[in-house]
Amino acid sequence: MRLRAEYNVGPELKFLGNLDMMHLMERALRRAGIPYHLSEGFNPHIRLSMGTVLPVGIWGKHEYFDLDLAEMALQEFIDRLNEVLPPALTILDCQQIEENAPALMKIINTAEYTFVLRTGTTDLQSLTEEILTRDALLVQSRGKNKNIKKDLRPGLYQMNIDATEAYDMLSVMVSINEPLNIRYDELQDLFSEYGISAKDITDIFRQGNYIKEDQNFYSPLKKV
Repeated sequence: MRLRAEYNVGPELKFLGNLDMMHLMERALRRAGIPYHLSEGFNPHIRLSMGTVLPVGIWGKHEYFDLDLAEMALQEFIDRLNEVLPPALTILDCQQIEENAPALMKIINTAEYTFVLRTGTTDLQSLTEEILTRDALLVQSRGKNKNIKKDLRPGLYQMNIDATEAYDMLSVMVSINEPLNIRYDELQDLFSEYGISAKDITDIFRQGNYIKEDQNFYSPLKKV
């Protein structure tokens, strides 16, 4: 069977790199006695496929991986794996998927990043209105080609505000796959042009990963 799992990565693990995260998950699968399948060839490895890379320094509430394994009850998989994973890493849900289902990296095309700000940093309502009415939002690319200006506007889908007495949160839904991959640090650069400096941002996390079709956003667990 092939399984898709949803998990969260707490703030305690936000400096863990993608390769280290994969190794951690592989060790947990072994310790939990999960009947995973191995790849063929001279160097067999667990047929585990992680979803979109979580940037170092960012924690995530809804991340995903696919795993090939022998038949197993879904709840048993969740329980056994959570028993051996560190407290900051938790399997939230899972779903059996088709053997030929496309890889997560190919179908996830949207992410929601949340920036936690010092209370009263700026007028977030005015900021979001001004950004969303712009025809273009040019920033210096932080991707492989750092010598170009990147227009974020076509891939900036939504902005939402959650303001309390303790903190302000600005959540942004953006494109993270071809033809436009928007990085969280490029959003930081954009916000700096509107008066939000790095010291005003106390935390950043990825709220979720989604499959965007037309104007709708779907969980990778629901769109399989």
